[in-house]
Amino acid sequence: MKKLLALCALTLASTCMSANALEVTIDNKTKATVVMAFSYLDSKTNDWVVDGWYNVEPEQKALVNLDSKNDIYYLYSEFSNGKKLEGGKGSVVLKVKNRNFFYKQTKPTDDLDRKATFLRARSNNGKSLIKIN
Repeated sequence: MKKLLALCALTLASTCMSANALEVTIDNKTKATVVMAFSYLDSKTNDWVVDGWYNVEPEQKALVNLDSKNDIYYLYSEFSNGKKLEGGKGSVVLKVKNRNFFYKQTKPTDDLDRKATFLRARSNNGKSLIKIN
C-alpha cells in the first residue's frame, strides 16, 4: 500500500506539482488507520482511472495529488476498525483488491478481488478537504 507522509512534509512537494493536480487533503481525526481508493478523470489519458490504496494514520493529515483537472472524483475508504466510507447518491460500483492497484475503469484487470461502492465527491478549484471524525 502507498504510504503517505504527513501534510506538513508534503507542503514543499505540493508547490512543485502540475497545475493539473487535484489536491485532496485527508484529515483523519479517528483512532483508526484509514485506507482510501479514488476514481478520477486522468489528465494525461482522458480516461477515468481507479487508484488505491492511500494510507492515513490515526489522528494525522495527508495530501494526495491526483492527476486530474476535473472537480468530480469518487472515493472509497476502509478503516482498521472495520468501518467503511462508501455509497450514496451518485455513487459508482468499481472493483478493488487488497493490494495496490491502478487501472482504467473501462479495462479492469483480472486480479481485482471485490466490488466497492465509491461515493461521489467534488473539489473546489482543484482542492478538496475530507474530514474524518
